[in-house]
Amino acid sequence: MFVKGKELWCHLDGFSMAPTDPHELSLWEGRDAKIASWLLSSVKPHMVNNLRGFTTVKAMWDYLRWIYYQDNSARKFQLELDIGNYRQGNLSIKQFYSCFLNL
Repeated sequence: MFVKGKELWCHLDGFSMAPTDPHELSLWEGRDAKIASWLLSSVKPHMVNNLRGFTTVKAMWDYLRWIYYQDNSARKFQLELDIGNYRQGNLSIKQFYSCFLNL
């Protein structure tokens, strides 16, 4: 959210590619380095060494996504099933809502 708030998400999703113009390239590299700094300071120290070899934040982000992305299809299916089967029964609306939030 921080990177989106700074309007720099395009560096992570690959929409912003390195320009060929030297002046523009310098500005782009500065923004990319800023994001890299934020990213490196927000991960666990043992992960920093794995990210130092990458030359762009897009490459860092792709690596982190590849390593840490989890497909939660089974959990999603279970939640949909639980929600579909959930009934208020004799619970008060407060109890029902509280239990629903804890599914």
